[in-house]
Amino acid sequence: MSFSRVSSVFRRGARLPALALLLCFIATESLAQGAWPTRPIRLIHGFLAGGSVDLYARLIAAPMSEVLGQQVVVEGRPGAGGTVGAAQVARSEPDGYTLFLAAGGHASSPSLYRSLPYDAVNDFTYITLVARNPYLVLVHPSFPARSMKQLVEIAKRETGKLDFGTGGVGTGMHLVALLFQHQLGIQMNHIAYRGGQATPTAAAGGEVPIMVGTPGEVRPMLDAGRLVLIGVTSKARWFVRPDVPTLAETVLPGFDISAWYGLLGPAKLPPAILSRLNEAARIAMKRPDVIEKFRATGAEVAPTTPEVARKFVAGEVERWRRVIKQAGIPPQN
Repeated sequence: MSFSRVSSVFRRGARLPALALLLCFIATESLAQGAWPTRPIRLIHGFLAGGSVDLYARLIAAPMSEVLGQQVVVEGRPGAGGTVGAAQVARSEPDGYTLFLAAGGHASSPSLYRSLPYDAVNDFTYITLVARNPYLVLVHPSFPARSMKQLVEIAKRETGKLDFGTGGVGTGMHLVALLFQHQLGIQMNHIAYRGGQATPTAAAGGEVPIMVGTPGEVRPMLDAGRLVLIGVTSKARWFVRPDVPTLAETVLPGFDISAWYGLLGPAKLPPAILSRLNEAARIAMKRPDVIEKFRATGAEVAPTTPEVARKFVAGEVERWRRVIKQAGIPPQN
């Protein structure tokens, strides 16, 4: 109810009971808007429990629950590289009660799949980026390569014979593996697992000799010596293992790709709710215990404004469009 409508009541000489009723309605409406949230909030992601996306969703959900005064409940909706969960959120009411933790594959899906039931940028409200980390190239201890140069040499000798595992078709680790193979002129066989701990478990057990993964997934196997790290995809070395060189330093000058995670809502999220969610997430990510928990998984928090998050992802969508086209990666069904 606008101030001009209140003024018109005075101009018409409305009786006191009518004015009192009008002011009561305005106060009730304002209270309802200011009371959000009044019930639990669902934080959906598109992967299985136990993987890095699930873990990061839970790391941010707990402190945000404290800030907002309502529980933020994490729900996995796995399938098609995260697009099943994304589609569910895109269809949801923009009331702030359904959110999405997107992973880097969210930006590549528009170019990877023949069709999507949503627009990766315009059908979402971008709240903040949450965290970033490099992708990791790892091998089983029995595999002879101990560097990316050695891996490339073996792959060129045995074209099409080496298997590598990732958390699924269309995931960030899958696409980054396709990209560096294309740029290196090698070809390996992709073995797609269903996210979570399936890929590192298979690689540590010798089911596949090579895998591309994220720190949150592989850290336990890496720390236990069941997997060997031979390269990281970011421009800078990974702070956890600064002795391991990057792909840019060894085989692909200029190569620089990191995994990212972002908090999104459906399109047209009300500005007041968007502001409240961004504030809650940023407060949560400033907590020393939260920062330490992310770093313990090998990632670092990366809070942003909504506009910065939206521009970043829009840029990633365009970058992966060019990459997938140049690499000749066929669209998935």
